[in-house]
Amino acid sequence: MRYRNIILLLFISTTFSQTQVVIVEEMFMDAPYVGEFTTTNTKYASDNLFKQEMQIEVGSFLVRMAMGGNKKAGSIIDGNSKLRTVYDINEEEYAEENFQSIIENDGKPKLKMMDNAFGGGSSRNSNEDENEDEDSSENNESDDNDVDNNEVNRTINNNFEKIGEFLAKKVTTEMMGRSGRVVIEEWFTMDTSLFHYALDVESKLVSSYGGSAQTTPRSFSEPMLRSAGHEFESVEGRLVKYKMTQKDDDDGFKMSWEIKQAKKEPFNQSDFILSKDYKKVDELN
Repeated sequence: MRYRNIILLLFISTTFSQTQVVIVEEMFMDAPYVGEFTTTNTKYASDNLFKQEMQIEVGSFLVRMAMGGNKKAGSIIDGNSKLRTVYDINEEEYAEENFQSIIENDGKPKLKMMDNAFGGGSSRNSNEDENEDEDSSENNESDDNDVDNNEVNRTINNNFEKIGEFLAKKVTTEMMGRSGRVVIEEWFTMDTSLFHYALDVESKLVSSYGGSAQTTPRSFSEPMLRSAGHEFESVEGRLVKYKMTQKDDDDGFKMSWEIKQAKKEPFNQSDFILSKDYKKVDELN
């Protein structure tokens, strides 16, 4: 019986090590004067390994040229080799730093993927728990003061909608801001196991060099309502889709974000290894 238990534990450990979670997020933004931006973030998480690749596509030719073209970059955190690698997919270049050097820099990586073109990392601890008290309100301070305290309408649809691979509940929040009437639509799912796994892998790796992992806000509307002093009903779950539009202005700001894919699949070591064609540099431009 003792040997059977040992074999069972080894089997479970081996099975776990042979899987990975892949999550694809897409954000679209259309703003006056700068035009359209589409950002795609693909995350890979496995035992002691985490990778993310980010791509930004700019619709405006002038803005794209000013940025030096569309961007593709990534990073790999390897807990086995104690290395953090950042790389430029377009230039086929990479740079490395070990965990000890990050620890000596107060847990802040020195190497950046692309000058924080995608928002960089977070310097604070964040929790993706559905009951998080602050709901990442500090990340939304710039928007909180843009809410009229009197004109807010919030609707929760108790029927579930199919958003990609998830069953989700829709919440619509309509409020009056300085730029006109703003409508925020959010979809929440209770199927959160894959997200929690990816976050747990990233958080453990980042904390091993004294840092804090960046997380998606639990909600965009709730911190704004809370800051404006409004009471509201919260919805449990994890955000899988978000849309914001200025209702009274066809040419106003528009933004959307969505989980395009979240799946568990067999471990593929090549997903965490750069091609030999990449050139090592001290830092990315």
